[in-house]
Amino acid sequence: MVPDIALAASAREWPDRLHRFLLDHGGGRVVDRVMTADQASRSSFDVLLIDDVCSFLTPRLVSILKQSGAEVIGVYMPEDGSHAKRRLLECGISDVVETEASPEEFLEKIAGALAHRLAFPPSAPATSSPALRVAVCGPCEGVGISEIAISLAMALGRDLSTVLVDMDPVWPSVAQRLDLPPHPNIRTALDHALHQPDRLSEAMHRIDALMIVGGRADGGQGTDISRADAVMLIDTLAAFADVVVVDLGPLRAGAPGLLDEFDTVILVAEANPVGVARLVRSAGSMLTGNPAQSVLAAVNKTGKGSFRRSEIVAEIERSLPGMPTVTLPFEPGLEHAAWDGTMVSRGRYWRAVNSMAGVVVRSLS
Repeated sequence: MVPDIALAASAREWPDRLHRFLLDHGGGRVVDRVMTADQASRSSFDVLLIDDVCSFLTPRLVSILKQSGAEVIGVYMPEDGSHAKRRLLECGISDVVETEASPEEFLEKIAGALAHRLAFPPSAPATSSPALRVAVCGPCEGVGISEIAISLAMALGRDLSTVLVDMDPVWPSVAQRLDLPPHPNIRTALDHALHQPDRLSEAMHRIDALMIVGGRADGGQGTDISRADAVMLIDTLAAFADVVVVDLGPLRAGAPGLLDEFDTVILVAEANPVGVARLVRSAGSMLTGNPAQSVLAAVNKTGKGSFRRSEIVAEIERSLPGMPTVTLPFEPGLEHAAWDGTMVSRGRYWRAVNSMAGVVVRSLS
């Protein structure tokens, strides 16, 4: 059987030399030129050839490809010697070959890797973690998304192992709210998840039993975290906990695809006509794109009167029949708690948060 071969992007000349040989003499088909880790994980091939200096070569990528049944062969320059081979072997690749090797030698390595795969079939892919994935977001800024994400994670963390992740791309504020240092943060967690998943706990802060991954320390001014990296981090963190709560911040154009990765989305809005209208419109758009999406409406800063709260719930029910809705009362003590870096642990607000935690757990059971 002629193998399907993928060639990782390289500034070196070996990929073009090998590709020309295969076009002229056969022995294999080049089915893809891989530019990113996401492309590699989505493509279908028998073997990937990749440089030791390739920017997206990581142990995690190699593991994902091997679980899918593909083999990975590392290519290194002979003058780089043992250091280059060690990096490749540490990533878990199947075999190594020098850049100066002939095309026939490349094909021998490919045949050997695939023969090994036939002799020892890859183990079945690991089943996805059963951890609950909960996103907290809102139609706009300033509605209390981070406060609710933190409170919900704290409430869930009393009975379940919980990780709170700050993925707000514009105003990451979980660390500031909880008086935590800016490092380690989500960039640290991404690096560990890619290269040293066994050390991922070092990228998390702890408050009692709750594990916390702080937001970007650049204040949202640096490069955005890609959807593929966000999903990878959530999947990796799911191995550490029963629940992963993610503060996504305000909704934006790139959010819908990421929202599909969560079991439940909590949509936060303020208790006024504009806030409710925005919530209804955002939830409607979300459900149009993914009718199976589990969405919970959280109406924040409601007044004391039961009449107004009942009117808000009734309006959401008229527009979005069957959508569970939780109202969270205005709590003056939250401002003092925020300045102190502490949490409100009693009163109407805390009872409402616990009610919301119960709805989340029931919706996912």
